[in-house]
Amino acid sequence: MNKLHLILFFVLNISLNAQNHRFIYEYKYVPDSTKVDSVLAENMRLTIFKDHSEFLSEMKAKSDSSNLKSSENNGDANFSPGNIRNFIWKSYHDAKDYSLEYIGMESYKVYDERKLKWKLLNENKKIQNYNCQKATVKFGNREWTAWFTTDLPFQDGPNIFKNLPGLIVAIEDTKKHHSFQLVANYETNDNLHKVKSFSLLKTYEVNRKQFNKKWNEYRRNPIGNNEQFLLMNPQIKMISIQDEKGNTINLEELRKNERIQAKKNILRNNNFLDLELYR
Repeated sequence: MNKLHLILFFVLNISLNAQNHRFIYEYKYVPDSTKVDSVLAENMRLTIFKDHSEFLSEMKAKSDSSNLKSSENNGDANFSPGNIRNFIWKSYHDAKDYSLEYIGMESYKVYDERKLKWKLLNENKKIQNYNCQKATVKFGNREWTAWFTTDLPFQDGPNIFKNLPGLIVAIEDTKKHHSFQLVANYETNDNLHKVKSFSLLKTYEVNRKQFNKKWNEYRRNPIGNNEQFLLMNPQIKMISIQDEKGNTINLEELRKNERIQAKKNILRNNNFLDLELYR
């Protein structure tokens, strides 16, 4: 009987602590608009708290958690960060939504106070046993079709999408370049997402117009991570860099090669979900 009480207490304790809800979406996207047959996929997580939600890549979340634990224990992290670096915070009580965007190695907290203007349609279907209704919206110079369900009591969804009468189960743009499909959901007692802080890597707070200006400056004159890092931290002077064999690398040649690579990365990753922000 004592064992039974202990088991019941343990199960009840887990249930009481698991206050947050997590939804896993499969994200399929075309990074290069000139190669529409090249589709990548990565699982994303939407975690719903009492006053806000957080959306990011599953791989990035696990990598950040591993980095944080390893720094506390002086160990080594062992998770790949994945391809999607963006992080999105959606508030339920004010208009302080933001996304964490990257230009090279610089990170920007981009605030967005706009409201999505959804159009609800009288069309219904079942997706993964959820009763879903169709809705459309324009966002980021794209037109989107979403399917949401009131079977789940959350007015949220993947990426920036929210404020429908229920949870978004699936959403896709009309060109089929970006799509999200709900694949799993469960309760969790995870706390807010945290990353290992590094004082030499700053995060700048900007609005969408300010970020777009910074992005276009970088696109016109892309630079590599080493050069960008030194510009962010002028107090640091780079004296020399060695390769894996211990040979000194020519810094001018390094900058030149990194700039070439940065330009190639821009050309290969041109099909952003939010084409208005990265226009």
